[in-house]
Amino acid sequence: MRWSLDQLEVLIACAERGSFSSAARHLGRAQSAVSTAIAHLEADLGCLLFDRTGRLPRLTEEGKALLHEARAVIRQCQRLESRARAIALGEEAQLVLAIDEALVEMPPVDETLEALARHYPALQLTLLYGAQGDIAGWVEDRTADLGILLRQQGQGPVLEGIRIAHLQQVLVVGRDHPLAGHPAPTAGDLADHRQLLIASRTEVDAGATLSAQFWCLNSFYSMGELATRGLGWALVPQHIAQYPPFREDLVELAGEALGRPPVIEVETVSRRDAAQGPIARWLRQTLGERFRDRRQR
Repeated sequence: MRWSLDQLEVLIACAERGSFSSAARHLGRAQSAVSTAIAHLEADLGCLLFDRTGRLPRLTEEGKALLHEARAVIRQCQRLESRARAIALGEEAQLVLAIDEALVEMPPVDETLEALARHYPALQLTLLYGAQGDIAGWVEDRTADLGILLRQQGQGPVLEGIRIAHLQQVLVVGRDHPLAGHPAPTAGDLADHRQLLIASRTEVDAGATLSAQFWCLNSFYSMGELATRGLGWALVPQHIAQYPPFREDLVELAGEALGRPPVIEVETVSRRDAAQGPIARWLRQTLGERFRDRRQR
């Protein structure tokens, strides 16, 4: 192989500019240098890239096919250079981010991922979405570098959680549930009906149990689905109650029986013994800013 990246760049310029002279002006070279580069590339590849019989050179069929490959090679080289610069600056070359499925379609999370793609284009990102409890477990066993989840009990001694936001929770039941006729149920009313609880990785949070009848789930979206079917009442983040598939089938009840309007914290988790690089730190900071901006609107 004797062809060079410079020759591929000349090929792309000639194809995009429509002529050797225009490509030469774009590249800041003499037209003869461009013509020579194309001739050498054709000799190295063993095929004719341009038909020169007309007033302007036209790509041959072979030229069109190899132009696609040339662009792919140049893009890969650009990615290599970008990745090398990132590594030289101390940025992570790759990152595994685990996200609680309850935060899917949350604007602050989606906006942060969009900003991540713009700011760190060379990053090789793996996204893992899991139910409640999966996220902390993946970080703990080093499957993921950083987790974003709704706070829960029993995360284990090796994990460090940092709160970045909190979400308002609401009390919901299905439209056909008996409690739907009690817009402000008492604690006794709630105790008479099945409660749907979010499950910790290790145990049920006794302080959250108001009814002797309860089912435990590891997914807020599953809780919302079961609530729409009349299988119990539940406390869910407000965005879950407003999720389009649930919105028409859930009734929000006043939560005076539960005391202060309950909130649930959003936090990031990482291992205490794992150093966080600049991209992970940027992610944590940006997520917090996006959630604060959303709350202030």
